[in-house]
Amino acid sequence: MRTLAWIIRNVSCRVWPVESVWRGCEKGKMRRRIILGIMGTLSLCLGTLVWHGCGLENNPPSTGVEVAPSDGTAGFASAGFNDPTMCGACHPTHFREWQGSIMHYSATSPVFNAFELTVEKLTSGAFAANPENGVTENFCIGCHSPTGVFNGELPSYVDEASATPARDNLSPVSQQGLSCDFCHTVTGPDLDKSFLNDGIANLSLIYGPSDTKWGPVSDSVDVSYHDTAESPYLQSPEFCGSCHDVRIPIPDPVTGEPFQRLENLFTEWKNGPYNSTDNPHGKVVRCQDCHMSLYPIEPPGVFPTMTLGVGVDVPERKHAIHAFTAVSIPFVDSPQFPNIDTDAKDEFGFPLGQKQRRTQMLRAACTLTLDGTPASLATDAEVIPIRIVVTNTGTGHRVPSGFSQERQVWVELVVSDDAGVIYESGYLRDQAHPETGEMEPDGLQDDEDLNDHHFDVDMETLDTVFHDGPDHNQRPERNLGMVSFQNKFIRIHEDGSWETVINPLLADHMDNSHSLDMLTPTPFRYDVPIPDRGIVGDIRVTARLRYRAFPPEFLRILAIREPELVSEDIVDRNTIVDMAEADAVISVR
Repeated sequence: MRTLAWIIRNVSCRVWPVESVWRGCEKGKMRRRIILGIMGTLSLCLGTLVWHGCGLENNPPSTGVEVAPSDGTAGFASAGFNDPTMCGACHPTHFREWQGSIMHYSATSPVFNAFELTVEKLTSGAFAANPENGVTENFCIGCHSPTGVFNGELPSYVDEASATPARDNLSPVSQQGLSCDFCHTVTGPDLDKSFLNDGIANLSLIYGPSDTKWGPVSDSVDVSYHDTAESPYLQSPEFCGSCHDVRIPIPDPVTGEPFQRLENLFTEWKNGPYNSTDNPHGKVVRCQDCHMSLYPIEPPGVFPTMTLGVGVDVPERKHAIHAFTAVSIPFVDSPQFPNIDTDAKDEFGFPLGQKQRRTQMLRAACTLTLDGTPASLATDAEVIPIRIVVTNTGTGHRVPSGFSQERQVWVELVVSDDAGVIYESGYLRDQAHPETGEMEPDGLQDDEDLNDHHFDVDMETLDTVFHDGPDHNQRPERNLGMVSFQNKFIRIHEDGSWETVINPLLADHMDNSHSLDMLTPTPFRYDVPIPDRGIVGDIRVTARLRYRAFPPEFLRILAIREPELVSEDIVDRNTIVDMAEADAVISVR
């Protein structure tokens, strides 16, 4: 537990105080308190006027879009931040897209809340705001509910018995996650907050309640309920990078950096070909060009056009789609998060459903071929040589990315003939999970663990002992076993040996080398032994590249520790997406 001891001793040396937004001495702090008070009062008054039509010019018209949140707080603000429903009155398309998005879901996600609560308990609050350890800002929740952090809504950690999920302590507005009024009141990067003074990672942003809403339009129209201004920063990849790198304040002895790269998505893009013209599109491709555009129906950077607000006389402009299509989707059924699973199309011909958007994005990410696999095999052959090539052709970062030590991407291979299956890898087997209430096999396979490894886990510390499973990767000694692109948490022993762990707080190194690099073909060979019965008929080879957001065993650990947040139902919603596939037939002569 030396890593944990280091956290408790040193995390206070790199705190991220909310007051960094309002630089300066006590006068600056007083200014912050005064302005927050004024803004909160004005926002409440403004909300009442706007929603009840008390004589304001350009009063938001009725749009026919139902925007009332489930908590009934429509039209009100929290400590100066507006409820998104206020924005939806004039921007119904943006609001509808955002409503079903993972950005909206970020603060109330049961998986995130269970994981964050587990981290707080395992570290005795070392990553939570706590006067005793000097930490002034909660670490994980910062990027999931920045308004909650700004407003100081999270209580200090006292002990495990009294610790509660972050979402239970958030105001109704802060429970809305990454909402309109957060992103559109960001004024720039907070260089001092970031480890490398680059404004990247761990919510390194300057933001706060403001009557000015920042956006991409240079000739915006001011209206009576807020001012508008152009923000080049809001359109930059660096804006995304302020949260989509996550750096834990623990030194990494392998990289020599004073932090560990838990998430490295932005840095992968920055150092890769899509931050240049050396890619298939011949131009720099920003995060927004894929995740807020018509991609992959259209090439990156193609956006629809529309009138961005109703009730004001403005021309049609480029519309950035606020569904934020990516690889995560909500794991709950709630009217608060509509359009999770629907085949309907929006006005641009794009899928409304988040599941459908995710599948479309993942299927555009990589290719898989059986190039190099022979078309025929001699009758006296001892092995069936199969060559698979996987290439990350359609993303601006590695695959998987983000929380890539938990994202699963693997190859399923089935080799068969007329007599049955000869060999399979990357397979799943349906079984019961009584530890989380599944007393008998449920007929599903998406909720089953892979068989490359298994582990024993100490539920008190989440320390683990890994064991090779029947499908473990035997390369380079033998070309058999499952091919996985999931990254790893690595614990390094004093003798230099290392082992994989599932708890990042017990890791000394984030091994992000297993994921697929951009535009780089990655070949793998399988030498499948000829069965003793021989080959009957032709050999059929089927390969699939598969994606799953979390290992089921990880979710079930959270379910055991925090059963009020994660259940077997959540595990069942963690469905697999097939990213690519290929088939081949080998004749025997």
